[in-house]
Amino acid sequence: MPPTSTSFRILRRSLIAGASLLLLQNAIAGVALLQPGKRIDGTQPLQLTLLVSDDNLPQQQYEIPKQLMVAVSADMIPPQQIALRRDDDGNDQITLRKGEFRKYTYSAVLPPNMRGNVRIEPVGLDAAPMLLVVVRPDPALGPLAPVPFMADAPLAHSDSAAAPVTPAASVITPGANAAANASAPAALDLINTSRLTFNEPMYFVAGNSGGNSNAKFQLSFKYRIFQPDDPRSHGLIDNLYFAYTQFSLWDLQSPSAPFRDTNYRPSLYYFLPDLGIQNGILSRMAVATGLEHESNGRDGAQSRSINMAFVRPTFSFGNLNDYHLRISPKIYAYIGSREDNPDIARYRGNVDLNIAFGKPDGIEFSSTLRKGSASNYGSIDSQLSYPVTKWLPGAAGYVMASVFYGYGESLLTYNQKLTPQFRIGYSLWR
Repeated sequence: MPPTSTSFRILRRSLIAGASLLLLQNAIAGVALLQPGKRIDGTQPLQLTLLVSDDNLPQQQYEIPKQLMVAVSADMIPPQQIALRRDDDGNDQITLRKGEFRKYTYSAVLPPNMRGNVRIEPVGLDAAPMLLVVVRPDPALGPLAPVPFMADAPLAHSDSAAAPVTPAASVITPGANAAANASAPAALDLINTSRLTFNEPMYFVAGNSGGNSNAKFQLSFKYRIFQPDDPRSHGLIDNLYFAYTQFSLWDLQSPSAPFRDTNYRPSLYYFLPDLGIQNGILSRMAVATGLEHESNGRDGAQSRSINMAFVRPTFSFGNLNDYHLRISPKIYAYIGSREDNPDIARYRGNVDLNIAFGKPDGIEFSSTLRKGSASNYGSIDSQLSYPVTKWLPGAAGYVMASVFYGYGESLLTYNQKLTPQFRIGYSLWR
């Protein structure tokens, strides 16, 4: 193969780049890849800064590569390697004396399918991976609001608005302390999430009420079907979610410990976590609306099944970083056949009212109330939870106590009133 061939040139460049990265990696605490802003504009080139310094030796030589390789990935999108080119045409080899440093900027265009939470992993360079929120702003919605430096920002609705916030003072919720007229339709703490997330509370609790030893648990998640370029979008497809919730009642005292009933509840709905409505009273408003199916998967006399169309607004009042109140009515209409349980509205009604009061990193009380269309029918389901990490640093989830009283803890018993059920256990999400 002739020495001037394309293959030889590519091989030579690869060897040079590899040797350069090796020199960078072997430098003594002299090379760092700086974290860019937490939120970046995906319509602009990705820019990463390489910091080269000499802190230990009288002088140190560095070979600065023309390009850096990184692997980028997003939710449900496998890693892709991209090459960032150095922005300047300066010297490739530098000598630094002790205490000197140089910064070099590298740029590349992100693949168009990278949006939302994006992980950037340096290739061949001993540097930590970075997690960014990539947004491609919609011109019709205007430019993105700048992300404030939260350590210096006062908390909204706090007793001392002028007092600076330190990182250890409380749980900081980005976007909760912006002025009402500067609030974006999607707060940063809500768009900086994975596509697969929790939906309703996930827990396992057990107890013994009236000589009845039993447990109940619930699994619940939601998946954002399409990740939009701009998370502020209010488009139907951009905010369409599939959710699945499974609830089970478990008989612990019978010989074979059977499940009394299991309810399966898939749903498809439109969801906006933040409508951008904020004032002196209302801190945040969210809305969800869609279709839901609920059944217990049985046949014959024990078969239960309903279909619903629902709308669920959620109103938050007070400082979202501290104790605040959340009110969320779920209003629904039964659609389709109800031959398995034709009178379910008499016992369940058409509204679930959830009221919660608590602090993100502290105790929370939550209660869901139902009132049947007929008198004296309904139920109350309440939980008291507290973060486990308060007792075991590094642990996740919450210790939880719950009580249920009324009709229809599961679909099978929608028309049966039970004695109050007290249980304690663990909640992964509340």
